[in-house]
Amino acid sequence: MAALSFADLLKELKGTTIPRWTILVNKIQKKEDFTVDKTTDLVKLSYLDKNIEGLFKAGKITDIQTTYRGQELFKTNKGSKLKLTDIFKSSDFGGGKGSGGGADDTERNESAQCLYAALIFYVYKKQQKITKSPTKKDFTTAFRYCDVSASFDSMLDLPQDWHESSILGANKLLTLYKGKYEFHRGSSTVGIIESAFKRINQREKAFGNLNKWSPADMYMLTNKGKQICRTEIAQASTLQKLNALMLKYYKSGDIVGVSLKKIQGTCKYSENNVDNDKAMVKYKGTQIVANNKTDLFDSMDIYLDHDKGRIQFRSFGGTSLTGWQGEGKGTTANQGKVSLGPLNYILKSNGIKPLPESQVSAKFATNPSNTYFAEWYGAAKKMKVKGLPKNQKVFEARWKQMSKPWCYSKYLGTILALRFHDMSGSKRNSVLTDIYLYAASKASFSSAYLKLE
Repeated sequence: MAALSFADLLKELKGTTIPRWTILVNKIQKKEDFTVDKTTDLVKLSYLDKNIEGLFKAGKITDIQTTYRGQELFKTNKGSKLKLTDIFKSSDFGGGKGSGGGADDTERNESAQCLYAALIFYVYKKQQKITKSPTKKDFTTAFRYCDVSASFDSMLDLPQDWHESSILGANKLLTLYKGKYEFHRGSSTVGIIESAFKRINQREKAFGNLNKWSPADMYMLTNKGKQICRTEIAQASTLQKLNALMLKYYKSGDIVGVSLKKIQGTCKYSENNVDNDKAMVKYKGTQIVANNKTDLFDSMDIYLDHDKGRIQFRSFGGTSLTGWQGEGKGTTANQGKVSLGPLNYILKSNGIKPLPESQVSAKFATNPSNTYFAEWYGAAKKMKVKGLPKNQKVFEARWKQMSKPWCYSKYLGTILALRFHDMSGSKRNSVLTDIYLYAASKASFSSAYLKLE
């Protein structure tokens, strides 16, 4: 069973905008049963005092974790007192029973990498072969150096491929780092890092999601690193300051985020967003009319071409007027996505006028104005788009025959193409590089992290 954590409460329920802390508050109010993680006992909860109750009902989860770290917060109908981590993360909170599949497996596997790292660092103190079979006593000792969201028992029952992957990953970490570490996944300390990012990103709107900023699945933290999270990281006011702190303490080895992939054979590692020098991509042109198409009206997408591939921009929202974004296309596979919000952040950061907001384009697609038609036609004319009607009236007539999703998507794509048309050559390379790196989770304004694969 996985224990409930502050990080869990700060997340939203899948497919909703409902924060998980509201589930806990509602269950307490309705006197519904909770499961105690280690005993599987069913209990009803109440708050330990009025101050704790007020903070929970106000959704001040970060304040609770800072003020009451490691303390008991609840009392049960059976007379006992519980910490948050004494409560089982049931399906109500996005958890599950056993080691079934999907998210449960991910939680277990990522937590297990922490446990195996602690085994190698503190129990065996040297690299081990993948045939090594740790005892429960070994795991118990190692668990003292872990703060993870999966239950202890679930990590003892790893499939063989993940057992081998975890040993290989732990061996590599031992070669890279020396010192006294705790290994964290989904802990309250990780929650502080993630909350700092979400608070800042809500205002700056640089990233579409947390993983674009940092795809770290686990953190290696020294005692100094944990203290820094509670102070400097928690107090960071801008993305620039937060990234500077994460980079500083990544380099010092105090806060090391680690992105995990299943490892087979040889474990490779790479450092990301650590060096200021970024690998530039070179702009090769803009394609507004698709290959083998006659004119502007034949497709809803546009492409920005560069020396490593191309980025396709279009709506992925189906029949709805939403979901406009870019997707990197490489020679062998897609290279990640960039949505409108982060794209505008990149444009503004480079001194370029941002694109209209998604809702503005959606409104124009439904109720076009003369200004809208003039802007669009003027942009296409300036760029000498193939097959463009010779006058605006004919353009408007053809526009009215198109679907609303096409109007929504193609307008944003055409305006983006115009922005690149008006840039200098060096600026094009710089902006396109930022877009390319963002899609690959390697943006210059992303957090530093280590990747194992």
